[in-house]
Amino acid sequence: MAAAGRRYEYVVFDVDGTLVDTERANLVSLQRMLLEVTGTRYELEDLRFTLGLPDGPVLRKFGLEHSERAGRRWEQLAEQEAASNTVYPGIRKTVGELHRRGIGTGVASSRARHEYAEQISPLGIDDLFDNIVLVEDTARHKPEPDPLLECLRRAGVATERALYVGDAEYDLRCATAAGVDFALAGWGAQHPYGGEKYVLQRPEDLLALA
Repeated sequence: MAAAGRRYEYVVFDVDGTLVDTERANLVSLQRMLLEVTGTRYELEDLRFTLGLPDGPVLRKFGLEHSERAGRRWEQLAEQEAASNTVYPGIRKTVGELHRRGIGTGVASSRARHEYAEQISPLGIDDLFDNIVLVEDTARHKPEPDPLLECLRRAGVATERALYVGDAEYDLRCATAAGVDFALAGWGAQHPYGGEKYVLQRPEDLLALA
């Protein structure tokens, strides 16, 4: 049972653009892949609209959804660029304080398990979370509610006692479909989308909701 006066008892996080700054790695690897596969060099600014989208919809936007070569090469290049990935300032401290207050934390991400293991786990944040739900764990993926609901199922937490934190419209749509309150990670989001319950400017702002 939630403690008296507590708004949420469980906080679920997206990964890219929320826990980890992967913007450079994602954009540079996509730029390099598109140049190799299509012969067209896109400016990084022209690719920013892809941030927060899963790989499938991004490839589809460039007509490459059926190209195994494109998907495989993008993944290889992203691994090469992974050294630029960093945990956002304040994440470790904020999650630690949530735990101190008795609030559980999980992850619901569109990352494949091997990508997560190669590009995110080396950053040393896995131990901050009780449950990590990745693309292989559900049949449907964001913006469908399934990854978030699976995380809450594992935690044994009702949707009305949970908060989802993410940076992308797909995260917002996932939370809305699941009936879970959504907080926009303003430090990684491109802009507000409308419909978010909270807009956070920094990770520490979460503590005012807990």
